[in-house]
Amino acid sequence: MRLAVITGPPGSGKTTALVRVAEILGSRGVAVGGFYTREGREGGVRRGFEVVAIPSGETAWLALRGGSSRFRVGAYAVFPENLERVGIPQLERSLEEGRVLLVDEVGPMELLSERFVRSVERVLEAARASAFTVHFRARHPLIERLRSSATLLEVVRFGTSHLVAERVAAHLLG
Repeated sequence: MRLAVITGPPGSGKTTALVRVAEILGSRGVAVGGFYTREGREGGVRRGFEVVAIPSGETAWLALRGGSSRFRVGAYAVFPENLERVGIPQLERSLEEGRVLLVDEVGPMELLSERFVRSVERVLEAARASAFTVHFRARHPLIERLRSSATLLEVVRFGTSHLVAERVAAHLLG
């Protein structure tokens, strides 16, 4: 199993690195699937976070500032049902189809979904080539399992996402 885990402080470039890994692998004819999260901004202000399916590009709000949900992380209302509708089906389909799996991120918002936790555990059990970004400070059994199972652990420092992406892509290609 080739399992790359990318971590780093907020805003360091973890998502940028993972999206670049998808581009590198895709340019080499490797089928990839999964999802990533990106900031949604309005007028230069962060409104929330969107989940983006790979490769379909389908999006949905994972979290919104000022939104209404029974789930909250900091100032954000979190909508795990949107992750379960957009991101997780792509992850599960990609696992069935033998794609390289990419997930950004395993963090407090995503971990609110038990279905997400089960899906990531299935990926680990399948021993499929995969890359995950993990929240820098989060402590959760699944995050600890990812860190301890990693065959490559990369820490993104500001301005190094392109180098991390190259190393992770090379690792996944074997």
